[in-house]
Amino acid sequence: MFILKRLLSLLFICSFFWTATVQANENEAVIRIEASLYEAIDESVVLITLAPHEQVDVIETAATHSRITIGETEGYVRNDVLAYPVDRYIRTDTNAVDAAGNPITPLSYGTVVKVFDLEGDRLLMTDGAYVAREALAETLETSTRYAKPGANVLATPGGNVALTLEPGAMLTVHGIQDDHFRIKLENGYGFVPATMMSPSPVKTGTQVAVTGTMTFSDLGMTAVGQLVRGTRSSVYGTSGDYTRLYKGGMFVYVQTAALAEKMPTYAKTGSRYAQGEASLYRDVEKTDVVGKLKRSQIVSIYGSDGEFTRIFTNGQFLFVESKWLKTTPPPFLKTGQRYIQKETPLYTGASLSTKTSFKLKRGQLVNVYGTSGNYTRVSSNGKFYFVPTNLTSTKKPPLYDSSGKRYVRHDEVEVYASASTVKQVAELKRGLVVETYGTSGYYTRVRVNGAYRFVAMGYLSLTKPLAKPKVGTVFYAQFNGTPYFSADVAYSRPAGTLARGTKLIGLRSIDADFWHVRLPSGKRVYVLNPYIAETKPKAIQPTNVNPVAHYATTKQTPYYANPNDTRPIGYLDASQRVYPRGKSGDSYLIQYSWRPVYVKMKDIRIKQDPLLTKRSNSQQERMIAAAARHLGTPYTWGSQSPLNGGFDCSGLIHYATNQAGKIGGRTNVSGYWHSGHFKNKRTGITSGRRGDIVFFAGTYRSGPSHIGIMLDNEFFIHAGGEMLQINSIHDPMWRSNFLGYKSL
Repeated sequence: MFILKRLLSLLFICSFFWTATVQANENEAVIRIEASLYEAIDESVVLITLAPHEQVDVIETAATHSRITIGETEGYVRNDVLAYPVDRYIRTDTNAVDAAGNPITPLSYGTVVKVFDLEGDRLLMTDGAYVAREALAETLETSTRYAKPGANVLATPGGNVALTLEPGAMLTVHGIQDDHFRIKLENGYGFVPATMMSPSPVKTGTQVAVTGTMTFSDLGMTAVGQLVRGTRSSVYGTSGDYTRLYKGGMFVYVQTAALAEKMPTYAKTGSRYAQGEASLYRDVEKTDVVGKLKRSQIVSIYGSDGEFTRIFTNGQFLFVESKWLKTTPPPFLKTGQRYIQKETPLYTGASLSTKTSFKLKRGQLVNVYGTSGNYTRVSSNGKFYFVPTNLTSTKKPPLYDSSGKRYVRHDEVEVYASASTVKQVAELKRGLVVETYGTSGYYTRVRVNGAYRFVAMGYLSLTKPLAKPKVGTVFYAQFNGTPYFSADVAYSRPAGTLARGTKLIGLRSIDADFWHVRLPSGKRVYVLNPYIAETKPKAIQPTNVNPVAHYATTKQTPYYANPNDTRPIGYLDASQRVYPRGKSGDSYLIQYSWRPVYVKMKDIRIKQDPLLTKRSNSQQERMIAAAARHLGTPYTWGSQSPLNGGFDCSGLIHYATNQAGKIGGRTNVSGYWHSGHFKNKRTGITSGRRGDIVFFAGTYRSGPSHIGIMLDNEFFIHAGGEMLQINSIHDPMWRSNFLGYKSL
């Protein structure tokens, strides 16, 4: 009794599952692989074993099993053993065959058959026959071909001629059979040898339009455009009174009578000037205006036709009313006034080869008398000349052209009334955007409160100054041997060095040159800003460069966080001198805004710097050479040794003079100015010579505060700004602070 209850329970559950998921599905199918036919879905009883490719009828399908019949037997199989028929096209004439490969019935191109897509070279069809897999396709593709001269349509590949094709005929082809393209005919398909078809239109010659004529998409019924008189076109056969042309990506038809092998020719009979703007006509009927003659335009003429004169322009003969032409040019008419946008020479003709020594000034207002090509005719001193039209405008130009926007790099940047430090009129704040208008000496011209003013070039930048990194910023050492210190001053040797790529945590920014950081060990030290960056250095080791060469940008130059990068983080101005500290990959490593960055070597021009060439073995030359070897190294407060990663200004003097043999202890700038260590004190700015020590006062505090070494009577090398570099004493960043000179 217990067993009977269990069986009834299982039967109920199975019946519920089947009815909940079943789908009626009266389809043909085949068995994909050897499989069992079960009495029920629980697979407890196997009725028979089904062989691959046996055809069955599917009665209904559930989630996992299908109910099928084969012969008189009904049962269940798993869904994954069934394959269902799909539609396929016969893509090449073939035969249906039996299981032994014997032909049964022909199958022609385009026939749709139902097959079971099983493995093998032949697929079983629903009628029990087989067809070769290679003869089937999911879709029938067509393409376009063009008949070559002499092409015929054959009834079968290589068979009899069914019809002759017109040369250039465009045909839709339905595949290829035995090296013949199949084309659709009214009662079936024909075949054209592949060698007699072209994938592009077939040209049969060229003709020229001897008169303007309409183009048609058919034989004179539907107009689609116009063929200009004198136009030579490729011909693709004829049809009755019409010739087929290929224009604008399509075949069109024109009347054959409008075409000829060549245009009729006319003898030139002279030249004439247009007395005003005159219409050009294709024919004397004046129905088609194809252009204009400009006033004063000179044209060659080729006889007349009634009230019209024939001219030749743009490769074709056209007509203009004779009343508009004369043998003399018309008087010039004033057409307005223009302002000269920049100083330009005057030209006697409308070409650069006719330049004169006379000039028009920027902003000058002139009377104009028409144009000739890219030139405008102007009157000057009672005569007519030409100037380039793009240098004229109805608006008066500003006094100077804009040279782009720049950012102010520092606070309290002095603004001067002229290109000198005589009169300061304003100050600019860090980060302010200003429009620039070229340069004058060491000054950049800006516009402040509606007036042109001047600031030092070095105080402006193409790139917005960065905000100081926040506490907690992650930095990485960019150099092997990056020095670190126990205080924010480099009076003594470094407390140690860091390997390239060492990770640091920023604790506090100190001025522009030092950061208080935490090492991976937890130790707190001080490092120089120009030795660290927020980007991890790439595995490209820097190599040395020649520090005494002259390096400068060739154009507005991008700079990058790493060598071989492609996304810039800022830009340098054109012709800006840079001081590489090494090269890595495709880039030079330089210092800009107190951080290491990279510029592409291809953007940098290198030349010899005569100021840095050693001229003798004198003490002055040895001092200059000792300083020049460290160009580009960072400004380092308190340092007098390259082992500290750089120098401050007085530290560089101590180092270079001692290297040159003038031994002395370290002091500050005031000490060097007031002591007897250096001699021959002068305060005339023109009295400096190569090898002199130059002094400045009031740069950051009152009294003597900065020092450098003169390279000639203008340029000096010094540890100033953010690095060891070369500047001019006339640069406004230094001119107003000049104090004097002393000699070794």
